[in-house]
Amino acid sequence: MTRFQMLSRTMGALGGAALLAIVALVACGGPVPIAGSSSLIGSGGSQGTHTDLGLNTNPGTSTNPGSGGATAQWPPAGYTNDTPVAVGRYALGPEITASTVDPTTGDINGTAASNCVAFLGVVRDFKMGNQTGGHPDFETAPTGDEPGIVASTLGADNKPVYAATLRQPTGSTTGPDNFNQWYNSVSGVNMPYVLALQLENVGGVASFQATQPTSFFPLDGAGFGNEGQNHNFSFTTEIHTAFQYSGGENFSFSGDDDVWVFINKKLVIDMGGRHAQETKSVAIDSLGLTKGNVYDLAVFHAERHTNQSNFEIQTTLAFTNCGEAIIGR
Repeated sequence: MTRFQMLSRTMGALGGAALLAIVALVACGGPVPIAGSSSLIGSGGSQGTHTDLGLNTNPGTSTNPGSGGATAQWPPAGYTNDTPVAVGRYALGPEITASTVDPTTGDINGTAASNCVAFLGVVRDFKMGNQTGGHPDFETAPTGDEPGIVASTLGADNKPVYAATLRQPTGSTTGPDNFNQWYNSVSGVNMPYVLALQLENVGGVASFQATQPTSFFPLDGAGFGNEGQNHNFSFTTEIHTAFQYSGGENFSFSGDDDVWVFINKKLVIDMGGRHAQETKSVAIDSLGLTKGNVYDLAVFHAERHTNQSNFEIQTTLAFTNCGEAIIGR
């Protein structure tokens, strides 16, 4: 059975003041090579107590191209901005607010359950830096590649650790406090939403390709709005999942602007900076992992400038869950 789950825990490293909420859609029956498993805990995986939020399977009419040929609803009920792209689709789920999760039943209000046919993540909308009350890291930051914005290991909260303090004020970011808002939900600064990405099996490769001319604009008309542009550009994307390592796998990401990929909490792709579309890949065999073990994978993306928004994943990894959305602190 596919279930939303929430993991809430107090982060001891932050003095007990920060509450971390994780919403997870698990038990994949989704596009190959996503493998079916309800386990979220492996070598380097998420820790804590997972609480079932009580969502039941609700099959729909679309055919799941993955193993078993299961059927499931796409987009999930209540999702908007359902958009076909070059390969796959994306859709925008509910805004994540205090009323999104029912405190009594734990249900995600306005979101029906479905079999897992997609990755879940979080997108956070920001105001552009050239707008009143805008975020200075978006739209107005200097352009160019900038590796080294984040540290080589994820923090205890499974978020990137800022490492570019000595570059101020010439870099494309404006310090750790502003950067830490990119992937944490901060009232008045950003607006977080659930994101669904539907991958397709293309010759044995799990693929999602939202590149020109289709592009990647999940927040159009939502959040702070398009701010006078034809699309809503200033946002971040965060995806957490896990995979079982068998040997010979690859993971590739193509996009703009910033993209950081962590495997087993270690940085394996660094495409930081406000730049045009770029592509990098990692051969999983090069990471010194143990075959048969389960490892976490995290993708952090930022769209920080108008004109283009590209987001493409190509991988042969066998995922063991369909995404954990780490909402914030």
